Amino acid sequence: MECPNLPHSNLKDVLQKLDQAELDNFKRVLRTYPLPDALKQIPQITLNLANGVQLAEILTEYCPSGWVERLTLQILKELNREDLAMLVAIQMEQAPLKAPGKKDSPFALEHKYKKSWLDKYMNEWRYSFWPTCNERLYIETESYRTLMTLCNPKAGMPFAHAIVLHGPPHSGKTTVVKRLMLQWSESKQAQMFPCAFYISCGVINETKPCTFVQLLTMEKPSWKNYVMKSLAMGENFLFVVDGFDELKFPAETLMHDICGDWNTEKPAVVLLSSLLQRKMAPHATLLVTTQTKALRQIHLMMDQPFLVEIQGFSERERQEYFQIFFKNLKYTNRESDDVRALRAFNALRGSAALFHMASLPSACSIFCVCLDQGMRKREDLAQTCQTHTSMFLNFLFRVLSPETYESCLKTQVQSTFRKVCILAADTLLEQLHVVCKEDLLRVEVNPSSMHFLDCRNIVDQKDESQCYTFYHLSVQQLMAAIIFVQELEKEDKHVSKYSMQKLLSREARLKNPNLSGVLLFVFGLLNETRLQKLGTYFDFQISIRVKRKLLEYKSGENKPFPLLIDRQQILSCLYESQDKGLVKEVMDLFEEISLDLKTSTDLINASFCLKNSQNLQTVSLQVAKGIFPENDAVLESTAQYQRSQDSQHLLAFWTDFCDLFNSNEKLVYLNISKSFFSRSSLEILCEKLSSAPCHLQKVLLKNISPANAYKKLCLIFNGYETLSHLTLKGDNLSTILPSLCEVMKHPACNLKFLSLCSYPTGIQKWDDFFQAIKVRQSLTCLDLTDNELLDKGARLMCKTWKQPNSTLQRVSLENCHLTEACCKDISSILMVSQALTHLNLAKNVLGDNGVKVLCESLSYPECKLQTLVLWSCNITSEGCRHLSKMLSQASSLEHLDLGQNCIRTPGTRFLCEALKEPQSNLKSLWLYGCSMTPNNCKDFSETLRNNKSLNTIDLSQNNLGTDAVKTFCEDLKHNICPLQTLRLKFDDTNPSIQKLIQEMKKSHPQLTISNDRSDPKRKGSSLPHFIF
Repeated sequence: MECPNLPHSNLKDVLQKLDQAELDNFKRVLRTYPLPDALKQIPQITLNLANGVQLAEILTEYCPSGWVERLTLQILKELNREDLAMLVAIQMEQAPLKAPGKKDSPFALEHKYKKSWLDKYMNEWRYSFWPTCNERLYIETESYRTLMTLCNPKAGMPFAHAIVLHGPPHSGKTTVVKRLMLQWSESKQAQMFPCAFYISCGVINETKPCTFVQLLTMEKPSWKNYVMKSLAMGENFLFVVDGFDELKFPAETLMHDICGDWNTEKPAVVLLSSLLQRKMAPHATLLVTTQTKALRQIHLMMDQPFLVEIQGFSERERQEYFQIFFKNLKYTNRESDDVRALRAFNALRGSAALFHMASLPSACSIFCVCLDQGMRKREDLAQTCQTHTSMFLNFLFRVLSPETYESCLKTQVQSTFRKVCILAADTLLEQLHVVCKEDLLRVEVNPSSMHFLDCRNIVDQKDESQCYTFYHLSVQQLMAAIIFVQELEKEDKHVSKYSMQKLLSREARLKNPNLSGVLLFVFGLLNETRLQKLGTYFDFQISIRVKRKLLEYKSGENKPFPLLIDRQQILSCLYESQDKGLVKEVMDLFEEISLDLKTSTDLINASFCLKNSQNLQTVSLQVAKGIFPENDAVLESTAQYQRSQDSQHLLAFWTDFCDLFNSNEKLVYLNISKSFFSRSSLEILCEKLSSAPCHLQKVLLKNISPANAYKKLCLIFNGYETLSHLTLKGDNLSTILPSLCEVMKHPACNLKFLSLCSYPTGIQKWDDFFQAIKVRQSLTCLDLTDNELLDKGARLMCKTWKQPNSTLQRVSLENCHLTEACCKDISSILMVSQALTHLNLAKNVLGDNGVKVLCESLSYPECKLQTLVLWSCNITSEGCRHLSKMLSQASSLEHLDLGQNCIRTPGTRFLCEALKEPQSNLKSLWLYGCSMTPNNCKDFSETLRNNKSLNTIDLSQNNLGTDAVKTFCEDLKHNICPLQTLRLKFDDTNPSIQKLIQEMKKSHPQLTISNDRSDPKRKGSSLPHFIF
């Protein structure tokens, strides 16, 4: 005879006595036994999170009568809990005696009420997931597992009473919370919440004033009584608020009109606001879904919610989705479901952009439908996956093909589709999320006809309302693009609501980023075959002449439209067109281009366009880390093979990209910075550069890897006659110097400018380098900034520099770890060099003694130096005394930068006294951040009365007081001086200062008084580019 179930409370008491380790072992042993089918339906995560009481509830609800008791007894014995096993055995013996005449317990009655409530909603939730041929399809994602953990108030971990699930549109937020509601309605999550409610914000928008009880649709008194009783007992409710971003009412307007009474009639949105602000059901658990962009509004209404970002499908989950989708289809071909799923999945992988988009469940379902139909028609899946337009337009053609509906409905379907395209454009322009009944009626669409588009995943009905959203943003953007293209053909002097100007305006696209996607599809539609099919399927009559109208389209600036769009965006648009003629015509407009390749999609777009260009003169390139993965940690064999396939696929595009060096013979400037290459991609780049017919004149290589990239690229220019400027900067320069010396010693070398920065090396290598400079008579500018040259290295350089035939005119030794010990060698160069005019010694600890040595040379009539930078050289007022003596005499020096030296008031006065002398020839003086005081304003004012050469003074980042501008203006007002630029630190919002500056503009129109707003911690010199 079967034992009746152990009383519910008794099993709870038993399992509650297990500590956490024993409970975990109980669950582990439980999994080793054959389990009833009903119990297998419970998600594993639910069992893992369940405590003793929760586990008892699950077992008694889903397991056969008597089975639970016998199994519990057996497991407890295995766990050596004989005391609890004996308790179970006794209770099993006593249970039959208590069974006769037993009445329904309060729990049983409540369960009965709840059961009738749940049955009403079960079917509604069960078929609310990502569709495939009207069959249920769901993948339990990582996002859902995270949510389950957070939503369990008894999980033995921190519990969030307010959770916001956010993410991009159509990333599966609604599906995830409906999955939670389904499991609750099937009682699989009954142990978590006695009551759970789902509230759609789309429905709230259309709901008339009601009570909170009516809002929750608790029609039967028994349901209401059960809920109110649970509320009175302090039970934990769950409220799911779905689509917060769809509310038509700004959060700011809902902050005050709130209500705490469940039976008071209020506007539905006020009731929702009251719930979110904890006035209604203050102890409930709130789970809100929203688009990420609406989080600011959420924070206005909810106090410290726990944010969970939904990630969409991982790559593994995408593949699993494909497998389930194709397994659920009926297909007579000999290919197995798994083979077809893999074919479709691999085809999608071929498009990095679409594959990334497939992380959104709605996109994944569209792609599966499209690729399935393509395989049935034996089409080339690679062509379908080539661009966004090819994929989404094929989707529309397939789900709205005349084969899918009766021929008598063709005119009606075409008319409805065209009108919904107008709605797509209108809602995008107005940035509306939801299409409501009045919107449909405005464009004369019968709401009942929307079901046709709803069941084909073009639009998505919001629960039971007559409101719709577009199933995927790209579907909406494509439909809107059709309207814009149609209007472009008609557009002449009349500016339409759907004018192309709306898409081309940078300001409009910044305010409404979704317009950029519309522009992408506009280019994708500029294809004769696609335009013809639009006419066949939907009766859009658009001529291919529209392409010419777009190319000739000019903005208010009277420039061709491609010049008004971000370069990488225009490349993605051109790739979308897949029209080589169009690409060539547009690319001919560009003489320079700057590319930041952050993804493989960026590379693919750029390769298609640049190989069809021929007028480029300047190319700047950045290649992000990871585009060319190589030498990664060992992966699983399948993943490693796939990575290899992807890498080879990208190398083909990279080869096409590098063909730009062959097609653009006018190319003279190449800038490659912040770029990460693999061995293979670097070899391709070097091969294409070395064989290119272009004549590069300027090359900049900065922060590139791997370590040998500099060496390999540098050797390309060995014997390169046209190269005059070469810049090498970065942390991987340790092997380049020998190669650079080889280049410079080549008879054909014609380098005039060389910049070598951040190079750690020894003295011997510097000696070799300076010997190469000695050979190369063409070199006039040398930048060695940020190198560990040291005093010994500087001495070697000066030795080479002393040669009578030295042509160096501009030299930077900034931050080369020099001291006053090297000043004597540099000073000897200043006395003899007839070529040197610019010298940068910034950020070296030269000190006052070093300056003294330099000043002795600068006083010589033979010295030709015009510009000297001593920014942050540890100079004090004593150093200024030496400089003052030199400046007061006739000297060739015209520009002096002493920024970031603590010269204070005495040092400033030394300089001012020298500048009063009629022999002073200084034109520019920079004293940024030199610890001057307000007293120095008078010093400079007096100087300017007498000086006839100064045209620039930079006194920024000095505390000269509030009257600094007033002092200068009053002294300058009645004096004629050559001053053109005066930089000070002052409050330019002060009306009196503004008035003074305006008056100075009238009396001294050549003078500009500017406020320095730069960072006071600035580390660069006042004139960072003056040397070169």
